[in-house]
Amino acid sequence: MSKNKTKRIATTLGLVFGLLLLAACGSKGKTERMAAVMDEVRAKYKAYDDISNDDQIFEAYDYFVRQKDFGNAAPAALYSGCVRQAKKEYEAAMNCYKEADRYGRMAGDSVSAAFAQYYIGDLLNASGHEADAITNYKAAAALWGDSLSRKARCLNAVAMMDLVIDEYDSAFVYLEQALDLAQTAKDKVTEASVWNNYSVAYQLLDENDAALDCLRKTLPLVDEKRRPVALLNLAKVYLAMDNRDSLEYYKTLMLNAIEKTDIQPETQAAVYGFLIKDALAVGDYEGAYQFERQHEKVALDLLSDQTQSSVLEIQKKYDFEAQANQHNRQMLSRQRVIILLTVILLAALVAVTILILNALKKKRIEAEINANLLELKKRNAQQQQTQSEMQAQFDALQQQSEQQLQLQNALREQTDDRLKDEYLQKCHIIRCFEVLSRDRSNPMAFKDLEKSLFEGEDHWAGFEVAFEGVHPGFIASVRERYPDLSESEFRYCLLSHFKLSRQEYADVLGCSVYNVDKVRASLNAKMKENE
Repeated sequence: MSKNKTKRIATTLGLVFGLLLLAACGSKGKTERMAAVMDEVRAKYKAYDDISNDDQIFEAYDYFVRQKDFGNAAPAALYSGCVRQAKKEYEAAMNCYKEADRYGRMAGDSVSAAFAQYYIGDLLNASGHEADAITNYKAAAALWGDSLSRKARCLNAVAMMDLVIDEYDSAFVYLEQALDLAQTAKDKVTEASVWNNYSVAYQLLDENDAALDCLRKTLPLVDEKRRPVALLNLAKVYLAMDNRDSLEYYKTLMLNAIEKTDIQPETQAAVYGFLIKDALAVGDYEGAYQFERQHEKVALDLLSDQTQSSVLEIQKKYDFEAQANQHNRQMLSRQRVIILLTVILLAALVAVTILILNALKKKRIEAEINANLLELKKRNAQQQQTQSEMQAQFDALQQQSEQQLQLQNALREQTDDRLKDEYLQKCHIIRCFEVLSRDRSNPMAFKDLEKSLFEGEDHWAGFEVAFEGVHPGFIASVRERYPDLSESEFRYCLLSHFKLSRQEYADVLGCSVYNVDKVRASLNAKMKENE
């Protein structure tokens, strides 16, 4: 090969590698720009600024996904969902949050995954799927790990959903956990929210004094932005208690606080709803009418925003298709340039390969001859080693077979013993039920039944099976005659066959004596209604 030809090949290779280097530098610069866009949207979102027009985050999200940069794709998808939600494009926001969770788990980014689960829970809550929202809030709490403040917020959200679906016992459990975490983390905002949810729970249970106590603890913890809502909640409780003096005092504080800060339209609607009830309570029908008009205006504005959001979403779909077509044309031009560069690079590589193959041809032939000789030696050695290994494997398999046979015999004996114990226990349970059926006030028989059946846990399925064996048809009759009984009322009805003390009822039902009285009163009321 002549020197001129070699020189031309080297020049071509230098040109190709230079172009590839420029492309790599351009890619690095774009990565930094997209990361800067994501950081800007994150900062605005944390500062509660409006991000509804920050559409550039969508480009960053698409770029990181194409680059398979899942570490940046997870937060980019998360904040894309936040922008979509700010635009009231809830379905698109849900999809972004799901992608953020997926990419976060792939990249080991538990923070993005936790935020995504929490925001998915918020969207499900807003659409009336409280039970599904609980699942996502719990998943978010598990992902937060040692972040006490974030975990407290998630558990507080779980408690709030439990209140919505009337699961008060569960709500109090999660409220207690959230309060402990928030106080440990010194998170006043979350602590205030927990106390507020406590007050809601007590109001639902008609314990207004306890609700007031919780709201008084909330008030010093809230900032100026949340103060109107806290004062509104206090005024609502006093309205329910018909305490006019305290009501007027907190209503005045609330109205003054509203003048000092901007409140959300939803909060405005709640304030007008309260003022309507207050005016009707004192017979001010003219004032109630005026408040009703203002409440209707706010409600219509909210409905108009939702309708406008739907129209904008349809329009944006058409805009997105136009942008996608333009993007496809640009990508086609870039692909042509890349194909041209690839062809040049391949031609250069072919020339270099020919030179290398000619130089290495003799060495390869010699290496093949030497390799064949070594291969013959290795095969002889491998055959001898294989025979030894096969004999060792046979011995090991024979020993393993004997061990498995011994293990099967031991397992069979254990299974027989366990079945025997279970049968004896079932017989003992049936005998306890029969004794109680003859003498319902026999405390020792009930203690034996409780010890044998429950064993420190709430195995109500086993209890019902045993009860049905002694009183066939009773359970089906109760469920058919009183279909609206809660699970606690139904269990109390079964336990009422035995003459137990109030404390024994509470121990078996796993609640307080106070709750036992409430269950008994509710059960009597429902039975009277169905008679």
